Amino acid sequence: METIITNARIVTGNDEFVGTARIEDGIIADLDSKNSNLGNTIDFEREYLLPGLVDVHTDHLERQIMPRVGVFWNAVNAAVTHDAVLASAGTTTVFDSLIVGAVGNPDRRKLLPLMLSGLYDARQAGLLKVEHLLHLRCDAREDDLIDLIAPYIDDPQLRFVTIMDDSARRDPDRFRRLERSRGKPHTEIEAAIAAVPTTTDCTVENRRRLVDLCKCSNVPPASHDDTTAEHIAEGEAFGLRISEFPITLESARAARAAKMKTIIGAPNIVAGRSHIGNVSGMLLAEEDLIDVISSDYIPTSLLHAVWRLGFGPKGPGLVDAVAMASKQPAELFGLFDRGELSVGRRADMLRVAEVKGSPVVRSVWVAGGKIL
Repeated sequence: METIITNARIVTGNDEFVGTARIEDGIIADLDSKNSNLGNTIDFEREYLLPGLVDVHTDHLERQIMPRVGVFWNAVNAAVTHDAVLASAGTTTVFDSLIVGAVGNPDRRKLLPLMLSGLYDARQAGLLKVEHLLHLRCDAREDDLIDLIAPYIDDPQLRFVTIMDDSARRDPDRFRRLERSRGKPHTEIEAAIAAVPTTTDCTVENRRRLVDLCKCSNVPPASHDDTTAEHIAEGEAFGLRISEFPITLESARAARAAKMKTIIGAPNIVAGRSHIGNVSGMLLAEEDLIDVISSDYIPTSLLHAVWRLGFGPKGPGLVDAVAMASKQPAELFGLFDRGELSVGRRADMLRVAEVKGSPVVRSVWVAGGKIL
């Protein structure tokens, strides 16, 4: 089957031009900087042809399956709704970012099996439009963390694991800020911080065991919410090569110096600042400290962040911004068959219009098949 798209503003991995793309059997067969005069073409009317987005961190499914505290929705319905939102946002490959542990909320321990069963059943029924892979976010404060993750570490969909540690031992100031936001009393917070020198916790041992488990299963582990250069050095000592969401300029600079790949949340970039006082993603972009952007908790933020970086006065430009949301995340996790508009790659593609300076997804193709 052949599809020809012409009069499109094509953004490849290293160029942008108006021209024609030819798709054969789900693969990009040709890209040409000339328009086609054939009658069976799709005229893009100079709208953008982009590669499908590769979102390596979104926890949006959690909000579908537990829309309110203590309320659990039908798992298949939640997965299908989640999938539809991703498709409309321009994401063609997603790493569903699922929590392992409670992160201070006991209800969240119930989510992992629910979310995985919903995704599995929806996939088996042919209800998912985009490709779903798996990213597990592991709370190092859980005493039984290794038991919680062990059943899933060899899941063929699992592509990477993030080690989360919001303990008072790792960063008292961050612990204090997070606990305040959760409504914990001041005296209780300060007591926990004061007790650190005289108590033991499981975080260091969990980190060691989790990294060993990942290595045995050939799943790359990542650090999370690094705040200091020491946190980056700690990750290096464990063999981590990815820093997800460094939240200070110091840690982001240290990650770059250590040649770690850095993943930044798109909502921060779109807003121009962190909503909880972390370092601005735009500042990190200005210093060339971003390798990959992900939607974090708002699927539609990914494409909007591409536009903010691509057309902002201090951004990297559209070609590089697109690569941060497609080619670079795909290649970071070994998905060399997609993520870029180039001959021989899978035809995961978007038609994007610009309305009052903002991107709007008009059509989506996965492996050459139109899903939106």
